[in-house]
Amino acid sequence: MASFTMSIGLTAPAVSSRAASRGTRVSMRAPVVGRKVEKTVVAAVKDRAAPARYEAVILMKPGVEDSVRTAEVEKLKAMFMEGGATEFEVTDKGLVNNAYEIKGFADSHQYMIHTQCPRGTAKKVQNYLNEPVIGQEEVVLRYMFFKEK
Repeated sequence: MASFTMSIGLTAPAVSSRAASRGTRVSMRAPVVGRKVEKTVVAAVKDRAAPARYEAVILMKPGVEDSVRTAEVEKLKAMFMEGGATEFEVTDKGLVNNAYEIKGFADSHQYMIHTQCPRGTAKKVQNYLNEPVIGQEEVVLRYMFFKEK
């Protein structure tokens, strides 16, 4: 009679030699399937129409005429007011040296804007500033919006 031997071996999950050398433990338990977990609401969804306070810094080219800069600021003001802004305050900081060159300019004309408007309005203005208008000179070098608390 011939004897037949069969060995049944358990295979461990693949572990890299690097993980094995660090003493990493690998779980042999199967994932739990079908367990019901109760979820709790952590935060309510914010109302998009609720007004929020924003501060914006806008840097414009230094060689642009005052009338063009004023027209650009008025255009931004009109967009904010059209979107439902309740406050709009502009502070002209004048010609300021940049920390680094922006699009080849070492200095720029800086405006600080404080406004209170619905959340969607600030996004619309940012989208407007992102898209250059073909055929017009680019006046705005850089901009940044901050939400005040």
